[in-house]
Amino acid sequence: MVYEQVKQGCTGRRLTALRAVSAKCSGVRLRVLLSECNIAPMDFALFLKISPQRLTNWFSRGIPRSRCDNIARLLSVSAHWLETGEGEKCPATRE
Repeated sequence: MVYEQVKQGCTGRRLTALRAVSAKCSGVRLRVLLSECNIAPMDFALFLKISPQRLTNWFSRGIPRSRCDNIARLLSVSAHWLETGEGEKCPATRE
């Protein structure tokens, strides 16, 4: 299960309690997808020219919208599915 820290209202302090992030998080789908494709997260981070810590943040917080289309294209999945979890995982191929 993936967890995230909860920010407390207007004080900006982080609560020590953690709450579960919904499986609807794009980062969860990215982690599973990399596992299915036998791609090590470290290798994928190096390929994207980002730090492994940034990729780990994406796993827990979700993929930034600005990067979602590119990552979906690289992994041959639908950008809409990667971002929302809805629709077809693999885009229809054109013949």
